[in-house]
Amino acid sequence: MMNRGHRLRDDVRNILLIGGSALAGLVVMTAIAFRPFGYHGPPPPARLAASAEAAEGFPSDGYRVVEPMSGANRLYGTVRAKRGDVYEGFLRWDRNEGSWGDLLDATKVVEGRTTLSGIRFGHVRSIQPIGRNQAILALRSGQAVGMRGHSSDVGGGFRGLVVTDYRDGVVHRGDVKLDWDEIGEVEFTPAPAGIDPPGSRLHGTVVTRSGMEFTGYVTWDVDEIHSADELDGDAGGRRFEVPFGAIRSIRSAGPRGAEVELHTGEAVVLRGTNDVNDQNRGITVSDPGLGQVAIEWDDFRSVRFHEAAVEASYHDFDGGQPLRGTVLTASGDELTGEIQWDRDETRSWEILDGSMADAEFDVEFSKIARIERNADGVVVTLRDGRTLHLEGSNDVDAGNRGIVVESGGRSHTVAWSDFAELRLEG
Repeated sequence: MMNRGHRLRDDVRNILLIGGSALAGLVVMTAIAFRPFGYHGPPPPARLAASAEAAEGFPSDGYRVVEPMSGANRLYGTVRAKRGDVYEGFLRWDRNEGSWGDLLDATKVVEGRTTLSGIRFGHVRSIQPIGRNQAILALRSGQAVGMRGHSSDVGGGFRGLVVTDYRDGVVHRGDVKLDWDEIGEVEFTPAPAGIDPPGSRLHGTVVTRSGMEFTGYVTWDVDEIHSADELDGDAGGRRFEVPFGAIRSIRSAGPRGAEVELHTGEAVVLRGTNDVNDQNRGITVSDPGLGQVAIEWDDFRSVRFHEAAVEASYHDFDGGQPLRGTVLTASGDELTGEIQWDRDETRSWEILDGSMADAEFDVEFSKIARIERNADGVVVTLRDGRTLHLEGSNDVDAGNRGIVVESGGRSHTVAWSDFAELRLEG
């Protein structure tokens, strides 16, 4: 739990309960590939079992699972249930978040206006549910933030918190699942040294139809995140349930199927379930030098699973800091100070939303070096040198309500029409 700011937490709780307001205010862990301007083609085709439609020779059990990852990247902490039980271990949040770099989706209220928000779990010290659809997040910086649900990450639609309960380095009670109304508080901490989780977080490189590539922690169909999770599909009149840890790659075979290749070389086209057709709810990548990228099935080309060059860990996050930088205006002024982007993003943990080609982006401000306005939206230059041409949200187009610069006790608001560039301090 947070060691300071208890009165602030109480104030937030009161604000949430009375008026539903909220306080306003992962991590270069892998060699990240992003090639928006060219793609050199897929790897050589796998050896299909019998044919693209048949499954002769493709195993239905006894898969060889590859576990390349340790527990450094995995969510870990202590859960205090409302009924008094206490659990400690690796955590799986709402089925599809299990790493420090994964994004918790929510909304916050600023000046009476509800706005989409999000924060990567590594910045959070604790989460305390308040009522059916709200929570107080105590951040590692000491900030307390009130959040409301807009997806299933917070509130009544929450799909459960699973704790793989450990005591003294061994599994104590196995997996324990708690619903939203059963959770008193979750306190996040790094996993103790020498304790490895029972399964690895999926990691790999996703390629879109336009040729963009993203490397990081992969979530499949808004559901599967671990090597022990299974990909379901039909071939040759049989149902296959393939652990992701046995899969080397998945390639789209059109709207109704996917070619699945194992680490052993066998491959087959599977059909008939939303894991492998256009009913798939999307593939996301927690890209450590960016934030999160989401790709729909129609825009998905392939994914190759592999280990990370460097794993994300709890120690790669700081809870965020105030945004500071210099705004250049179209009229030639330069203004330096603390920044409010679109009048609501004020901290480095917050998210800039936008789209490019066939992907949706949630970019953490701490990863941004520069934002430049252009005719259709903005050009975002990341600290690792990559550039993104984003449009399609009020964060990056004419719907932006202005950039506020505060310095020396004075505040100046730059209208979007006069905004030229923001250079953020590191």
